[in-house]
Amino acid sequence: MKVSLSYAVATLALLVWTGQVGAQLTGSQQERAVSEEGAEKIGQDFNPGDFDIDSGKAVFQEEGPNGKSCASCHGEDGEDLEGVAATYPKVVDNVYPIGNSSGPDLIHKGEKQGEQLNPNKAISGEGVRTLAMQINLCRANNMDAEPLDWSQKHGSDMRHLTIFVKSLAEGEPLAIKTDGKAKDYWERGKELYWMKRGQLNFSCGTCHVQNGGMRIRGQILSNVRGQYNKFPTFRMKKQQTRLMHTRYRGCNRRVRGHDLPFQHKGYRALEVYHGSLSNGQPMKVPGHSL
Repeated sequence: MKVSLSYAVATLALLVWTGQVGAQLTGSQQERAVSEEGAEKIGQDFNPGDFDIDSGKAVFQEEGPNGKSCASCHGEDGEDLEGVAATYPKVVDNVYPIGNSSGPDLIHKGEKQGEQLNPNKAISGEGVRTLAMQINLCRANNMDAEPLDWSQKHGSDMRHLTIFVKSLAEGEPLAIKTDGKAKDYWERGKELYWMKRGQLNFSCGTCHVQNGGMRIRGQILSNVRGQYNKFPTFRMKKQQTRLMHTRYRGCNRRVRGHDLPFQHKGYRALEVYHGSLSNGQPMKVPGHSL
């Protein structure tokens, strides 16, 4: 009840503050207010996504069936993980060697959520491992706990835990590796980033490179550099923190194309390329976005 009340009060305060700012701005200032820079400025004063850091810390300290928690290995406040999230995603020799290999590759999550990869399904061999996959590996191997759901609709624990772990790298420069074994996956991600898709025939780069800073409907398109280091991010439009793969899926739908499952190998390769375009930018999680 107290948490719900806090959210309600915080949201009301944000709406009042935003309304006051909007009433005071004119001309180019109003244009800035509906840009990503404007949204980020609002988030500096108040970001509802910060509540998810505390929720994620609670999941971090929650014990699994064997009595161990994430904190058992990484410190009560996650001090041993400081800066680690700035290096994900990364290419490893065995992507996700857990789970029941006889289980289904996909599980249905309803019409709006589409399909997602089964978090109990093993993925063998070299490939991209995301932070979400690493979290589930640790839960299975060290806590005897069930993997957390990856989807936006059913995966609040994963979202909050990801935000908490990434917040431990606050201010650290993003450092996604793109050479060595990662180079092939970077190239595949680059191909996906620039591939035209959907009925609108747009690529990711159409909006966020070629037309970054331009207006689309009631807002201004963000530039690609400085995006990835702020995910998961609180989206004002959705009034919720959103995962990177949720954003990828949403963009695919908005160009009237087919989306891919959460943690699909295509999205994981896309993370390597897209993320690397913000290498060197300081981590700021959760971000605050339109």
